[in-house]
Amino acid sequence: MELTVAMVAGAVLLAGLGSVMMIGSQVAYTPSAAVLRTKSADAVNQIAEELRYATIILQQSSQILEFVVADRNGDGTAEKIRYEWSGTAGDPLNKKINSAAAVAILDSIEAFDVSLLQTSTTTTFTTTTDSAEAVLLSNATSPSGLQRDINTSQFTAQQINPAAFTAAIPANAVSWNATKVQFYCDENSLDDGTLLVQLRATGDPNNGPTSNALGQQSVAESSLNSGWNTATFTSPVRGLGLHRRCAIVWAGYGIGDAAKFLYNDGAASGVLESNDGGASWTNMPSRQVFYRLYGTYTTPGSTYNVTRNYVSQVGLLLQASTQAHARIDARIPLGNLPELLSAHWRADFTDDPTTANSNGDSVADWALAGNGTFDTSSLIGGVWYANGALESRPLSDFTTTTIVEVRCRNTTVGGNGAVVRINTDRQGGQYAPLMVYVQRQSDGSQTLSLYGRTSDAATKLLVSRANLPSEFVRFRLTILPQNNVVNLSINDEVQGTYSYPTYAPASASDRYLTLYADTSQAEFDYVDVRVAN
Repeated sequence: MELTVAMVAGAVLLAGLGSVMMIGSQVAYTPSAAVLRTKSADAVNQIAEELRYATIILQQSSQILEFVVADRNGDGTAEKIRYEWSGTAGDPLNKKINSAAAVAILDSIEAFDVSLLQTSTTTTFTTTTDSAEAVLLSNATSPSGLQRDINTSQFTAQQINPAAFTAAIPANAVSWNATKVQFYCDENSLDDGTLLVQLRATGDPNNGPTSNALGQQSVAESSLNSGWNTATFTSPVRGLGLHRRCAIVWAGYGIGDAAKFLYNDGAASGVLESNDGGASWTNMPSRQVFYRLYGTYTTPGSTYNVTRNYVSQVGLLLQASTQAHARIDARIPLGNLPELLSAHWRADFTDDPTTANSNGDSVADWALAGNGTFDTSSLIGGVWYANGALESRPLSDFTTTTIVEVRCRNTTVGGNGAVVRINTDRQGGQYAPLMVYVQRQSDGSQTLSLYGRTSDAATKLLVSRANLPSEFVRFRLTILPQNNVVNLSINDEVQGTYSYPTYAPASASDRYLTLYADTSQAEFDYVDVRVAN
């Protein structure tokens, strides 16, 4: 009996001891809240260290943080880092770099929350409307008198004072635009010259023409009539001040006389003459020539605000266990003030752009049209001497505010020159191709023109700026797809905001920005494309 009792008691003791050992083992292998808090703090420190170098914030929700940092592994491309939690308690916090598989940095967490403190900048763009073309100023009554030869030495100028315009100026007009000039003259017998009809800025002395030609149209002498002739500017000379004088200049180009210009000394009308190719001008106090100046007035239209968002601080909440004291809250300042974007492309042409990956995704930022191989010998000193067409990748519809900045130039005459085209605003079955042509002129200057399209075969000129220098031209397009307008800036000087047409595309494969040289030679220094979040 005593033995039986002892055996039962021993069994009870052993069972109790086993329970104690099991509980002890569970405690030993279950991380404490303090341990989990330490691991959470390490994870937050890791995220903070990477965020310090962020150049772009690409995606953010309460459980996702995706950003781009500069190249960290020496392969020449940026790195895209993504932290993500499913939102389900007990699931891991995952980290993904570029296109590699996601890796859990914490196997089980209870909460992960991301918030952004943003700094915004707002720019206001105003569209404009042009009035109907009208005669702004003229002297066309009873043309008669003597004739003056116009050639490379002998020029004639007519002062233009907007205060004397005969067409009523709208009360809210902000500028005027010259569209064409009619003038009374005759051709020279040899028909071997070219007449240049210019609009020039004026200055001292006597408000005479300066060398700054605001616009120019050439007229072959062989096309001149004996009487009234017309020079229509290829694109209107825009943005002329309503309180600033200018001058129409008739000059010769090439060999021989370009025209015989009619004049008389019957009235003072602001005529000046040069006999040294425009180096100096003489005021002719009683002389008149016969002309009509046509133009339009520009008045303001609708106004649009463009907001760009930059991230100054990221807030993180990370909790790795159910205990409240295991929660980590952090505020991470971002010194680079990265912009919040949905997509970004850039090429600086220091290396092969078809190997670049500035947003860290699995696709190279640029591809040569037709899937050709990029010729790296076309890269010289950080400039691409264009010998093909580069297209942005991955394909995009560009349906949010898009900013395109390019620095380029056209170095020979011919075709459309340096071309940048973006097929933007693809939504609702419509899209809006926008083309920028930078074209070198025979006098060495460049003309930048912005076009839209009304169909695959028809273009619409939105704005053109002539007499740009032969150096690199930097332009920026700010496209607002929600309003169907685009703002153009050249060398940080705003040219205006214009409505663009849309139409149904014939193809869905041209969802990119492309740049190339058309017919002539072109050079590109850089291209940068930013699509708002």
